[in-house]
Amino acid sequence: MNRPLTHALLCAAAFLTHAATQAGELTLFEDDNFRGRAVTVRETTDDLSRVGFNDKASSILVRSGTWDVCTDSGFRGNCKTLTPGEYRSMPGMNDAISSVREVGRGDGRGDWRNDGRNDGRPDRGNYGRRGSLEVFSGAGQNGGAARLDRDNGDFASIGFNDRTTSIVIDGGYWQLCSDSNYQGTCRIFGPGRHDDLGRGLDGRVSSARMVDEREARRQQQYEQNQYQQYPRQQYQQRGAILLFPDADMGGEPLALERDTEDLVRQNFNDRAGSIVVNEGQWEVCSDSNFRGRCEVIGPGQYARLNALDNKISSLRRVR
Repeated sequence: MNRPLTHALLCAAAFLTHAATQAGELTLFEDDNFRGRAVTVRETTDDLSRVGFNDKASSILVRSGTWDVCTDSGFRGNCKTLTPGEYRSMPGMNDAISSVREVGRGDGRGDWRNDGRNDGRPDRGNYGRRGSLEVFSGAGQNGGAARLDRDNGDFASIGFNDRTTSIVIDGGYWQLCSDSNYQGTCRIFGPGRHDDLGRGLDGRVSSARMVDEREARRQQQYEQNQYQQYPRQQYQQRGAILLFPDADMGGEPLALERDTEDLVRQNFNDRAGSIVVNEGQWEVCSDSNFRGRCEVIGPGQYARLNALDNKISSLRRVR
C-alpha cells in the first residue's frame, strides 16, 4: 500500500473515532437514583412517547454531549440544559419530560451541571453576577419550573403565565407582577426561597424584572406596613387541609384530617378551585388512589390551583 493512501486511511479512521467520541448519549430512568426501567437516547427525540417514555423520567445519566430536556414535545414548554454528569433527581421536571435533543456546547444557556453534589439540583453559580430567579408551579419549589437571568415582561413567552406559586432567588432583588409589562399587583422579593407570594400574586405572575436594592427596601417596608394594617384573612375551620369549590377560597370548604383516596365519596371529586393547608405537607393528585398528576403543597393559602384546578381526585399527608 502506498504511503499517501495509508496516510489518508489513518486520517479517516481518526476522524471517525473522534466523531464517535463526540456523539451524545444519555439514559433516562423511571425512578430516582437511576432505578427502574431505563431508555438510552443517542439522537434527537422530539416526542418520547415514540420510545414509550413520555412523562416517565425521574433521573438522568448524561454520558456525553450537552442535551436539552423539555416538558413538552417538539422541545417546547420548560426546558433545561444538561451537561455530562449524574442527575439523581429532576426537581421541577419529575415525570414531565417529553422531548430531548443534543445541543452545541457553550451556547450561553442556563445549565444543570454536575458540580460534585450529585443530587440533581441546578448549579446556580452559572448566571453571572446579576443573579437569577427560578419560578415553580407548585408550592415548596415543586412542580414545573422555569429560570430567568434577565427581565421578562410577559411570561407567556416562556409558557409560564399565571403558573407561579413559589420561587427561588439567587442574587439580586426581583419584582414580580400579576400582569404583563410589570403592571397590576407587584411585589419585590430578595435572595432566598419564597413559598408564599401573597394574595394577588399566587398563581398569577405574568412578568418579572430585577430592581435596585434601595427600591426593594422601600417597597418591602411599604408592604410590611400594609400587612400590619390589613392582616390576611385567617381560616379557623377545623381541618388540616381545606378544599374550596371556587378560586380565592370561595364557597363552602371541605375540611379533611386524613388521607382520602377518592373524593367521590365526599362529593368533591374534580371540584377543588383553591386550598388552605393548616397543617403538614399534602400530596394532591388528579386521579384516585394518589395517581395521575400530583403536587406536594405545604402550609399556606393557594388561591389558584393552575394545572390541578377542578381536577383533584385524591390527597394524602406526606409529612
